[in-house]
Amino acid sequence: MHTEYLPEELKRQMQEVFANIQKDRPRYLDWIKTEIEALITSINNFDKIYVLGGLGAKLIKAMPNSYTLFMENYKHQDAIDQGQLVHNDDEIELLLEYAMSIAAATANTSELTPNAEELQAIYEQLSRIKYNMGMWEMSAEIPANCNQSDHWLRTQIVTERINVRGSGYHIHVTEIFKELFAPFSEYLNQYYQFDADDLLRVILKLDSLVYSKVGNPLGSANSHDRLKEWMATQGEDKVFQTMMETGKHFIQQFTDANPDLKNPDTPDTVLLRSLDDITSYNTIFWVIPHSEKEKAVFEKLSTAFGENGIFFQPEKFKAFILNDTIIKLQPLIKEKDKFYHFSLNLSFRNIFRITENLIKSTSEVYFQNHYQGNTDPNSKDNYIEHKAKRLFEKLLPSAQFYSSLDYYVPDGNGDSKKTELDILGISADAIYIIEVKAGSLNDKHKRGALKGLKLRLEQTVSTGSYQSHSALKYIQNNERPEFSYVTNEVRKQLVINKSSVKSYYKITVTFEHLAGIASNLKYLISSGVMSEEYKWAWIISIFDLMVFADLMPDEAKFKEYLDNRLALYDREDISFSDELDILGYHMEGHFPLGAVKKDTHLQGMGFKDDIDRYYEQNSMGIPYNGKPGFK
Repeated sequence: MHTEYLPEELKRQMQEVFANIQKDRPRYLDWIKTEIEALITSINNFDKIYVLGGLGAKLIKAMPNSYTLFMENYKHQDAIDQGQLVHNDDEIELLLEYAMSIAAATANTSELTPNAEELQAIYEQLSRIKYNMGMWEMSAEIPANCNQSDHWLRTQIVTERINVRGSGYHIHVTEIFKELFAPFSEYLNQYYQFDADDLLRVILKLDSLVYSKVGNPLGSANSHDRLKEWMATQGEDKVFQTMMETGKHFIQQFTDANPDLKNPDTPDTVLLRSLDDITSYNTIFWVIPHSEKEKAVFEKLSTAFGENGIFFQPEKFKAFILNDTIIKLQPLIKEKDKFYHFSLNLSFRNIFRITENLIKSTSEVYFQNHYQGNTDPNSKDNYIEHKAKRLFEKLLPSAQFYSSLDYYVPDGNGDSKKTELDILGISADAIYIIEVKAGSLNDKHKRGALKGLKLRLEQTVSTGSYQSHSALKYIQNNERPEFSYVTNEVRKQLVINKSSVKSYYKITVTFEHLAGIASNLKYLISSGVMSEEYKWAWIISIFDLMVFADLMPDEAKFKEYLDNRLALYDREDISFSDELDILGYHMEGHFPLGAVKKDTHLQGMGFKDDIDRYYEQNSMGIPYNGKPGFK
């Protein structure tokens, strides 16, 4: 965790690089296209199962798990094989997804197995293209009808898309998913023969099916779990009876049912494999459904080589990293009736859009009228509002929260106009005015389609800020501000006593994780997305709000956070790209910020590392030494 100055010399060098690119961007783009064609040729030269397996093995090595975390904390570090520790690689998850999109665009026609050097060359080519695509995007000239903030906004969105930012921690994503889609389970089951819980269970199981074949203690534990699950399904009596009748050892019976674990040399043992053994990749990443319901999920999650031709369209942007791809919706590869799970976490990272697509595919009308909007009480919009209210009640237990409120303001013609407010919180000396927005950015927005991106941000961030600002002015300008709300199907009146109120806070809760954009509203203001008047609102995703509800000790600390957090909007000397880095900065005792430091700029990063570790270990069932706290 640190604050980082960007040296003037580095700034100058970067500006020089961008200036050189801008001198002849078409030639630079042609060079990138040539590199992409070379990459496609390299991938197609080999059996793609082994190419994707090689990248999948790199991803496994780069992902922390219960075993690597244990080894990192082991006292006798000098006795540890360094291959058993995490191999840090911030790129591999995106590079593997990119390679999968390319590989699935055409048929798998080669039978050649690449060697380690050839796999490394493909990895380096993927990385080179990713880097240069990022440079090409960032060096784009500002269109005549746009300004510097428009350029920053587009670059921020594209950069976050290229660098794979998740929505939230595993435990929180799971919680939201279960609650959001529970009302739609029966509907899903009607069309697909599996429900939302089945989908979640299978997606959570996929990674363990791969881990169960890796030759380390974690692999042994996962293969043993599979054995126990199989034994429970078969029944010990049946397994013993088969042993007596056929002489077939129970392990051999188990591997007959789970051939991806079979050891051809010693049938009575389970074979675990090294991630460095290239010839084993067709087995390590082979995943087998063990019921008709699981197979139904696998089928919906899978695509075959040759079915992702959309990734090569349009021809002039063939295989560009931000192109449309079906891999996000169908992250398994199916080849010759076998399913392969190469990218751990890809299915889970896209679980919301996968499930939304399943609902939408059955009926666009049902999707619009029941899942979206607010006419159905179980809709996404209504769920996110109710969830936000429950989280604020957990965060501020001494405050009283009301939802779905109405109030009346003059409409300019002397008549009263009914206006809505999502949530209102009242504590001893503070009022929290909260709007909730369930909209999401689509792939076009995330590719930097500026007009659509700005419109969607206006509909979420700007509209939420405007609505909370409108409610604030109503409260401040009336001696007895009055709201109506419904509880237990009874409409009630709420009159606010402002005599003890010292602080008002405007808050917008979003479903979309806007990260750097929400931390830097000044760019939205100068790009015309929102008004300067509305900027004093805290923009927070529902997933980050769950962290605040977990870790914030009391209202005093929360108000201290908001006061200093909102002050960041006017600071030019320090910035953050993640809300949880700001929370970590607060927990480290760095608020209040102090006087503005002229002619300097600090970038805060890494302050959420303790928060990350806490939730990572929590999701793996590993005890953590208490929740991260304030110093």
